[in-house]
Amino acid sequence: MKRILGALLTIAILLTPAMALADYDYDSIPTPNMIVVDGDDPSVVFFERNADQKVYPASTTKIMTTLVTLENGNLDDSFTVGDEVLGTTIKFTKYSSLMGIQPGETLTLRDLVYGLMLVSGNDAGEAIAKHVAGSVDGFVALMNKKAQEIGMTSTHYSNPHGVQNDDHYTTARDMAKLMAYALKNADFVKIAATKTYTVPANSVRTTDLVLVNTDRLLNAVAGDPVTTVYPYAIGGKTGDTDTAGKCLVAAAEKDGARVIITMFGDKVDMYNGDTVTTNLARFVNAAAIFEYVFANGYQSVSASELGLQKTFSTGVVNANAADLLDGQLTMTAQLGDTLRFPNATVDNIKSNAGAVSANMVLTTDAQAPITAGQEMGVVEYKLGDQVIYSAKLVADFAVSQGAEETSADPQATAVVSAGPDTTPLIDKGRKDWSTGDTLTLTFVLLAILLVALIVIFILSERKRRYERKRRARAKKRRQQYYE
Repeated sequence: MKRILGALLTIAILLTPAMALADYDYDSIPTPNMIVVDGDDPSVVFFERNADQKVYPASTTKIMTTLVTLENGNLDDSFTVGDEVLGTTIKFTKYSSLMGIQPGETLTLRDLVYGLMLVSGNDAGEAIAKHVAGSVDGFVALMNKKAQEIGMTSTHYSNPHGVQNDDHYTTARDMAKLMAYALKNADFVKIAATKTYTVPANSVRTTDLVLVNTDRLLNAVAGDPVTTVYPYAIGGKTGDTDTAGKCLVAAAEKDGARVIITMFGDKVDMYNGDTVTTNLARFVNAAAIFEYVFANGYQSVSASELGLQKTFSTGVVNANAADLLDGQLTMTAQLGDTLRFPNATVDNIKSNAGAVSANMVLTTDAQAPITAGQEMGVVEYKLGDQVIYSAKLVADFAVSQGAEETSADPQATAVVSAGPDTTPLIDKGRKDWSTGDTLTLTFVLLAILLVALIVIFILSERKRRYERKRRARAKKRRQQYYE
């Protein structure tokens, strides 16, 4: 009882300055490495502390593992896992964070990704790596390549799960960049926001696995002395090793504004030796910071003031032509009456509203059938190269399936740029050339070239003959003149 009361008292002390939003004091938070950024533009920093100092990411590593899996694998793949779920370079123990799968089970990649993100399964991480890349080393190479593409210049991975390794490191700033990038992936957002997921029993494992998200901003846990759930949280990832300490990467969205917090290095000696408080403090502090930044770090701007493009269109595969509008499906960006931008950028956005462009990203196949209101992707509004706002893109009407293809075949993920006063269309009438088509075209072009060369040769010969005859006649006239 005394322990619980002590935890309550410590957390109450932590919360006291956080609740007074107008005079919030970051010094009340002892976390040694942290950063708070805008979720659409992580270069907009609300607060940072030792954000470029090397830290160990522990299981927050699994954000990158999930992202690489989504970009290189198929969640519907079904396969049998082997001894890799016991650990390859290092054998897992009962103290490891595990999903609970066994060698010989047949699972989907989707099951493993949920086991990776929700309960931080190291066994799932190894199985995913082997399936997606053929080996753990091959998968780690993909992780490091992706880190460089994102601009995580101070990060290096050596495994897919975050088990302690001195050559496996990052920074609070790099992890904020990673989270901002990951939030653009609709599948990632869906997985990260999931509170529970069940993996059915099978012939090898005779009981269901009920996976409960370890992110206490999303899930309350019975016995916690304080409520940690934050209603605007949209997903994140926890981490915890003796060396890394308690870690958290989290995102929240409120009134159109999105904020990311990364926190690394909470340890028990920072909280008077109280393990309960040490474990919960990151969630309590993150929730308080979110509220403070949402209340004080943003300004509202009307959508009409910026003149943002709202309507977009795309071709649809196998559509009933009668359902389309001029052969296209129209879509509307879900912009509210007012948008929220960071204080640091709002004046620049207002004064350059005419230069804001719309970048349409389809995250689902534009293929019939499509229902009215179906989410098709997102629109990223950019000023220069920087995304300043993003909004969901939904279908304006239903499209039934036709007997044959009636429109262009858009890629599964299409990116189209447009200015504020234009409506982008995915390339219409595109044809995929076969090898035979290419060879035929090549032979035709060569034949045309050969004919052209023959004609040029004949004309040249005629010209030379004419010149010889002309010179001969001229010479004869000169001879007659002098005679």
